[in-house]
Amino acid sequence: MKRLDGRQSTETVRAIHVVTNVLANCHSSACVEIGQTRVLCGVRPPQQLVQEYRGTRGRVSCQLHRTSASSSAVAEDNSADRDMALALEGVAEQAVVLERIPQLLVEVLIEVVHDDGALWDAATTALSAALTAGGVELYDTFTACSAAVRADGAIVADLTREEEAAATARVVVCGGVSLGGLYYVCHQGACEAATMGQLVQAATKGMQVRKALLLEQIRNQ
Repeated sequence: MKRLDGRQSTETVRAIHVVTNVLANCHSSACVEIGQTRVLCGVRPPQQLVQEYRGTRGRVSCQLHRTSASSSAVAEDNSADRDMALALEGVAEQAVVLERIPQLLVEVLIEVVHDDGALWDAATTALSAALTAGGVELYDTFTACSAAVRADGAIVADLTREEEAAATARVVVCGGVSLGGLYYVCHQGACEAATMGQLVQAATKGMQVRKALLLEQIRNQ
C-alpha cells in the first residue's frame, strides 16, 4: 500500500539532503531538506557567559522561528515552538562536549522555511550539522526520526504533515547515529505500552537507515 506522499509501504524514510555553511554573517550554518520540509540552522560566534552562569562547562541556547510562508501553511503555535526550542537545547547540551567550551555560550537560531512533516527530523539534523561545521566538539553526530500509528493500525516512520494529523499516536526519537545513545523521546496520543515500544523501534530504525547518508554528507562538506 502506498503512503500519502507516494512512498511504498516498504520505504521507511525519505532521502535527506544536508548542506553546510549556507548562511553569511554567522559562525556556521546548515540547511536540511526532507521531502518538502526545509530547515535552516545558524550558529553565532561563541560569547562569554555572564558572571552568574560561568563555570567549568559551556552552554547552548536555541531559538526557533518560522518564516511567513511556513507560518501561513499551519496554525502558528508559539508555545509549541518554544517547547521545541527548549527540547533541542537539551539535546544539544547532551551531545556537545561542554567542558571544551567553558564559560562560553553557543547561540543557535533555527528557522523553519517550510514544514511538511518530519520537522523534528530536519531541525535536529540541521542543528547537529551546523555545530559540526562550526568546529564544536560533539560526543556523537545526532539526528531524529518520527513514527506513528495510522488509523488502519499500521506503523510508519518519517511522517508527512498529513500523516501526523491523522495519526492516533506518534513518537519522536532523537539520538546519536554512531554510538546509539538516546537524547530525547516524545510521545503524543494514546496507545498501549507494546505499541509504544514498536513506535520507538520504528523511529530508531529510521535513524539508522539515514546514518550512512548523513555521515557521508556531513563529512564531505
